[in-house]
Amino acid sequence: MKIIKYNVYLDGGTIEIETDNGVFCFDKRMRSNTKGRLYRGYPKKDNSNIIENSTELEKKLLEGLKSYKDEFYQGAIDYFIKSKEKN
Repeated sequence: MKIIKYNVYLDGGTIEIETDNGVFCFDKRMRSNTKGRLYRGYPKKDNSNIIENSTELEKKLLEGLKSYKDEFYQGAIDYFIKSKEKN
């Protein structure tokens, strides 16, 4: 999967990854009941865009991030990859 853009929201740190297959977000919102879960796009209030059984997709996103380089976010990307690999 090719990563096009990496972004972090100021809502507590939700991570947005734009790919050649769409936009995905890892939930890090403050007071969220779904922290760490993967969404198609930014998490909706009703969680209707949460991705169930996302293990394989998460692996593909992490592999894509390993080869993606971003001058501004590289430290955050490296930290995110390491934190997900521990799980």
